[in-house]
Amino acid sequence: MAKKEKESNYRKRRRGGLYTILATVLIIASMVAACTVFFRVESVTVEGNQRYASEEILSVAAVEMGTNMILTPSERIAQDIINALPYVDNVQVQKRFPTTVNLKITECQPVAVLTGAASAWVIDAKGKLLESADEELAKKYPPVKGLELLEPLQGTPAQTSPGNQKKLEGLVAFTKALQSCDLMEGVTSIDVSSNTEIVMVYEGRLTVKILNNVDFNRKLKALKQIIAVAGEGGRGIINMKGTDNIIWSKEG
Repeated sequence: MAKKEKESNYRKRRRGGLYTILATVLIIASMVAACTVFFRVESVTVEGNQRYASEEILSVAAVEMGTNMILTPSERIAQDIINALPYVDNVQVQKRFPTTVNLKITECQPVAVLTGAASAWVIDAKGKLLESADEELAKKYPPVKGLELLEPLQGTPAQTSPGNQKKLEGLVAFTKALQSCDLMEGVTSIDVSSNTEIVMVYEGRLTVKILNNVDFNRKLKALKQIIAVAGEGGRGIINMKGTDNIIWSKEG
């Protein structure tokens, strides 16, 4: 008798477990069906764009109206925009349920013109080639000298010969640090002709010499303090090539 009761209880528990699994599957299926039916793209908005019109971005993004929000390919949309529009640095595809996709655009900020014997290109702080620089653009941004580009292509990272790769890496790290320390706007020119040092002219009055591929953030934070002490009329050469010592040879 006890054995029959145990078998009966086992069958009940088994049926109960199967019912629970079936109910869970049905609930999940209902949720997926509801998402598929109700969450469809009805509008696409754009924010953060200044250089490109919203219509141009929407044309490149090609988000299909009526498609399922969940299945909308965010990575593909973002990459298509970045590939087509050189001044776009990053795209966040934000799905605002139930029916809106928002494209949040972060644009590249041009910081300098990389000038060589064969070409001149506007670059951002990351070394991305934004556009070929004509005479007018070449005057708008500080020139970077001492580095020749290899097969430049708009919208791609700058490339150079293997022998100049360390110069390029140093330049990119340097411009990133300048931007991070809010010093980029004051830069007059950058020279990376040397394999071991970078020479920067700041506001046309301070020549800064710094070793390539060092901790630029730490060095430039110190430079900010020197610029503040020098004041608007300070001139001369600031040698930051030492490990800790900074030598300011004043002029005037």
